[in-house]
Amino acid sequence: MLVVPYVCAEFHDKSGNVIHRIHAHELRTITEVPEAVQQDPLFALLVKDELLKAPDSKLELMTLENDPDAKITKNEKPVKNTKTAKAVKAVKTETAAKTEKTGKTEKSAMEPAKTENAAVAAEAKADAGQNDTK
Repeated sequence: MLVVPYVCAEFHDKSGNVIHRIHAHELRTITEVPEAVQQDPLFALLVKDELLKAPDSKLELMTLENDPDAKITKNEKPVKNTKTAKAVKAVKTETAAKTEKTGKTEKSAMEPAKTENAAVAAEAKADAGQNDTK
């Protein structure tokens, strides 16, 4: 079984014998471990806490080979460029916080153009109305 460990660990069988040890030089690399490590409750805890990634498919394995820090979501495609996703989330959160403070909704980039066009149209109507009275 191939795994990518992020912590050192020691896996035991039910009688307490050591099955496998993950050493510091194996961290953040694809490591071969025996299938028997799955019987240790520690294995399930580390996988749940994402301190040990055990890819289920070849796609997940390839993603971890290219980027050991990539976030793998089960039954979905791997999440790409998590830095960008975090940056977008931060901007959305910041915008929401500003909106809460001011009580005003933010205008999109397209809305000022619509407003400007409406203002130009209103001026044109006003000019047309003034020209009709003269």
